[in-house]
Amino acid sequence: MKFSLLVIPVLFLLGCNNGHTTLMTLQSEINYLNAKNDSLEKEILFIKPGLGDLMLNMQVHHNKLWFAGKEENWPLAQFEHDEIMEILTQAEAIEKERTEVKLFKVMIYPQLDSIEVAIKQKDGDKFSHTFTSLTNACNNCHTNTKYNFNKIIIPERPPYSNQEF
Repeated sequence: MKFSLLVIPVLFLLGCNNGHTTLMTLQSEINYLNAKNDSLEKEILFIKPGLGDLMLNMQVHHNKLWFAGKEENWPLAQFEHDEIMEILTQAEAIEKERTEVKLFKVMIYPQLDSIEVAIKQKDGDKFSHTFTSLTNACNNCHTNTKYNFNKIIIPERPPYSNQEF
């Protein structure tokens, strides 16, 4: 009886000590994960593309879209249209507060919608007209955000010589 009375408090103390050790281990793991998270956030910020990088990428697709539409390669034109939309969506997710990004909805998306209609209708003349409107909208956006030194034009030659349009 005396033995069992002594064993119960000892087991209780051991259990508490074991619980304390577990708590310390968990706290250590949480601290490690928090430090790792901070490190990952810094790494993500380092690899996150800037708006200029995204716009440069969009410029390539703008160029390719023009040649796909001019050659009436409608599947490629749709693909390039979709790539531009993807870049705009990515820019909106990354740079929510930028004035340029806020202007996409009123200046760029309506033009891209018109281009998509021309692509779906396989209408080369409408495509040329709407593409000119898109290019003008890009320049108007640049002007409104004090980047008017960055003037976009209708492409004169494809960006790559190794792609058939």
